[in-house]
Amino acid sequence: MQILDNQNDLAGFLGQQRDKNITVVSAFAAGTEALVDRLRAQGNRLDIVVGTINSFTSPDFIEHCTSEAGDDLSFAVDFRNQKSIHWKLYLIEPDLVILGSANFTEIGVSLSRDNAVVLQDAVLYAGYQARIAALKASEGVLSSSQSEAFDEALEEYRYSHRRMQAGLARTAQYLDGESWLGEESNQSIPLFTWYSDHSEDSESIAERHLRDSSNGVAWDDVREFFTYECAEGALPYEEGDVVLTARCNGTNIAFYTFDRILYRDGTYYIYSYRKKRYSVPFKLEDAKESLKEAIPRWYEEGRTEINRADILRFMI
Repeated sequence: MQILDNQNDLAGFLGQQRDKNITVVSAFAAGTEALVDRLRAQGNRLDIVVGTINSFTSPDFIEHCTSEAGDDLSFAVDFRNQKSIHWKLYLIEPDLVILGSANFTEIGVSLSRDNAVVLQDAVLYAGYQARIAALKASEGVLSSSQSEAFDEALEEYRYSHRRMQAGLARTAQYLDGESWLGEESNQSIPLFTWYSDHSEDSESIAERHLRDSSNGVAWDDVREFFTYECAEGALPYEEGDVVLTARCNGTNIAFYTFDRILYRDGTYYIYSYRKKRYSVPFKLEDAKESLKEAIPRWYEEGRTEINRADILRFMI
């Protein structure tokens, strides 16, 4: 038996493997796309199954593995939500079994706060392979090769993941982006960018729509408002979301709560109210210069959220 730790971590142990069959079954996966690619580049063949409890697994990870699936990468997702797997299991042919608390996430495989042990046991290895085969045959566990059913399940999952992340942005507050990154359940934040400021006419229209909606909020109680043109039902935000907002040139960077959303004649009108205290996932002061450089690119890409990798880049 070998005990792994943050000095001899799981990412490093897996990275030592060459031309092996490696099986990964993990409740959550995020931020380990580069590790997947490195293991494949070293001649390994990967069989990966990830779960969807609490919608923690990153859709970016799922999409990466789906696009790369082939002879050296078999990929499946347990789409059973709260009933999906909670395993943290790694198998390396012919007889290595790695057990512990480490999910297949960037923080998990670093073992900075998780544990893992390596057991050499051919009987245990075979037993787990049999259990994995049974798991993959279960209803709701879909291979990425089942394109139509998998794509439909992924679309539903992507929505639930986004709503979960929006909920975390609304309720969890950190001192800075580095602290936010320290909790691996935080994976994305809604993003809204706009091209130009409102005219007096557009402001009058927004004021009228709010008054006509009869929700008891006066125009003087509005801190800011935004507009978003799209088909009804296509807005990527919901009332209550805390959203990172900015003009497309990287100015006016701030977090706003989208307190009230109205749809009128092809346009969503989004209102943020004045409050004594505003919810923010983390403080932006030290990151605004880096954000100013990134936001024009995100605007051109049509981004409506930023992920952990984005936040890590502007924290450096």
